[in-house]
Amino acid sequence: MTIALGIDTGGTYTDAVLLNSQTGEVRSTAKALTTKHDLSIGIKETISAALDGEQKSVPPQTISMVALSTT
Repeated sequence: MTIALGIDTGGTYTDAVLLNSQTGEVRSTAKALTTKHDLSIGIKETISAALDGEQKSVPPQTISMVALSTT
């Protein structure tokens, strides 16, 4: 399984999605408040929530690509 991690840091929220890039299946999503004074805090929170989310647990070692965007 090949997992892609997408992260979008916006003005209010930081979102993350874990996607099986072979099948297109969304494995997990998460949202955290954007921490404007230190974006890494909100990014870390949303990644942790996506990996351990209620949807489907995803082992970090299965992530093969990361994309980060911001507005």
